[in-house]
Parts: sequence; structure tokens; C-alpha cells
Amino acid sequence: MVVNTRRCEIEIIRDILSLAVKGAKKTQILYKTNLSYTQLQEYLKFLLNSNSLEIEEKGNTKIYNTTSKGLETLKDINKILSDLQAKTVY
Repeated sequence: MVVNTRRCEIEIIRDILSLAVKGAKKTQILYKTNLSYTQLQEYLKFLLNSNSLEIEEKGNTKIYNTTSKGLETLKDINKILSDLQAKTVY
């Protein structure tokens, strides 16, 4: 059986929220998630509009932080992915 190694959208959202827990610049998120700039823009827009991320401005630098709602979402995503992984038969 061939296993798909590509991440699904929920895994990408998990990765972004995880990186932003301690605060992250857009460039850091871009490199660590291995997304294109356009893809990252779409995910950030979605997460900001859903109040899962917030932007903190420090001088000219924008820092993305996971909100309390984002932390709850991250916890739920990790639980779901863990449950699915435990039930996956190879």
C-alpha cells in the first residue's frame, strides 16, 4: 500500500498554529511550513478571520500569535489526527 506523504489542509493549519504559539514572523512560518507565499497568505487570512491567529506589531515587524481560540483548535486538531492515526491500518 502506498501512503500519501502530502499534508492535508488540517495538518497545515496545525503546523501554522503550532509555530505561532510562541510568536512567529511570516517568513519563519513560510520556511518551516514549506508553503508558497500565495498558499501561506490564504491560510493566514483564514486563521486571522476565524480569530485563531492575531498579529502583534513590534516596530516594523509583524508577529503572528496563536489566540486562545487557536489553542483550542490546535488541541482539537491534534486529538483528531492522533485518533485517526491510531485507527489507520497499513
